[in-house]
Amino acid sequence: MVKKIFFLLIINFVIVGCASQNHTKTETKILDYESVGNPISALSVGSPSAAALFLFVDISNALKFNLNQKEIDLHTNAIHVALNNTRNGEIVSWHNGERLSSGDVRVVSTYYKKTGYCRIFQSYIKLNGAEKHTTKNVCRVNNVWQF
Repeated sequence: MVKKIFFLLIINFVIVGCASQNHTKTETKILDYESVGNPISALSVGSPSAAALFLFVDISNALKFNLNQKEIDLHTNAIHVALNNTRNGEIVSWHNGERLSSGDVRVVSTYYKKTGYCRIFQSYIKLNGAEKHTTKNVCRVNNVWQF
């Protein structure tokens, strides 16, 4: 029993240690999904089977929430189209027909600062049933959007 728990903890540390936190223009992971439970808490109350289940579901969720390169490109392009070509409130959508992924980008407001125009946009991504909403503020400096 102790060997199984130790093995599951080692697997968890390896997978967590290999997870990337490199966020570029578009995040490659849909972060902040809600964990189903805490494996450590389940172990502390004497329920190793619950701990194993929580760990398995969390690992499964982390693996299915990764955007592939095509989806990253589609979303990044939608952001740039929205920032450069739309009025406030207009939506730019994308969809990857190869798997269950899609997204929307909408500019919420535009304002002017001394360095140039700034826009606040909302981003929505849906991937394998997971959803992520973000709101970001970007400013255009020397004709380049500064994220």
